[in-house]
Amino acid sequence: MIADAKFAKEIIQAGGKSLKKCYQCATCGVVCPQSPDENPFPRKEMIWAQWGAKERLLSDADVWLCHQCNDCSDYCPRGAKPGEVLAAIRAKVVEHYTFPSFLSKILRRPAGILVYFAIPIIFTALYLAIFTPEIPEGEIVLGKFIPHVHVELAGFAVGAWVLLVAAISAYRFWVAINSQVSKVYEYEVKEGGEIKVVKSSARFLEYLFWSIIDILKHSKFQQCNKAKYRFYAHFMIFWGFIVLGIATLGDIVYLYVLGYHELALPITDPVKILGNLGALILLVGSAWAIVARFSDQRIGYGTYFDWLFLATIFAVGVSGVIIEVLRYSGSVLAYYAYLAHLIIVFTLLAYAPYTKFAHLLYRALAYVWAKSVGRELKS
Repeated sequence: MIADAKFAKEIIQAGGKSLKKCYQCATCGVVCPQSPDENPFPRKEMIWAQWGAKERLLSDADVWLCHQCNDCSDYCPRGAKPGEVLAAIRAKVVEHYTFPSFLSKILRRPAGILVYFAIPIIFTALYLAIFTPEIPEGEIVLGKFIPHVHVELAGFAVGAWVLLVAAISAYRFWVAINSQVSKVYEYEVKEGGEIKVVKSSARFLEYLFWSIIDILKHSKFQQCNKAKYRFYAHFMIFWGFIVLGIATLGDIVYLYVLGYHELALPITDPVKILGNLGALILLVGSAWAIVARFSDQRIGYGTYFDWLFLATIFAVGVSGVIIEVLRYSGSVLAYYAYLAHLIIVFTLLAYAPYTKFAHLLYRALAYVWAKSVGRELKS
């Protein structure tokens, strides 16, 4: 294990400010409801972070089995807040494995907010200069200002970029976490007493399936004791996105299957109701998480990395509601709000692999890894 004092300082700067307070009493590993009895976390991560064990931490899947319920921080006799330290390590993992890593480093710093908004604003300005859309008169119909097909083509381009970056990042992370552990082999006894050895890696798809089920149910978050609200807030944010995604698919069906020319849907339309429901769930969940960061000292105030993601999610929901209100009130300001909304949605989706949104990818792989090596905590 190579010690890197510089990396220890980077963890502190990334949000693990209380790292040096840890004196290895092991209280955190005992009280954590997620930690296995054998080789528990986060005690070992705390000492590795103090040493600056960069390679060990960047390939440690246990960092992602932590859900920052902060039971450990609440019981820590020294106020070391292991939950914050592991959150800082996760931010460093995202920065390290994401492609290209330099973009991740830029966006993770407060000054990166300029790049965060500059890129979508430049693209929007180019679009307006090329197509010169005009504010239509009469009924507010967003598709008459910016055609839906243009929005969808931009969405496909952004989606392709995100999938490429996510695939590269996932491969890098998966190789790293599997380099640090010997695979557990499962044994199948056949008739006649013959023993067949089955590599756990052969069951990857099965482990992936059950990991997705865990994520859909947020079952791991439910095991946390002190910060129960985290389950509800994360669950609402997650399912808010899913419901909005289903509503978007409904819009596509309207346009390309049922032959709708525009999507100026009445508020009573089933797809519109579904979209509004998704926006409401997303808004409540993100607002809950934001308020809790101010009021619950176990979590800590959070870092720029946390706030950028939360603020963007909340802004997506708020801007969507503003468009709705302006459209139904007949105000032309709806068109300008729509432009702002598209820019915010671009930042949320295009930068997903570089922000806290990437937790979904890394945590899912950590779940699969835990199942494949027999490390998953048995409930």
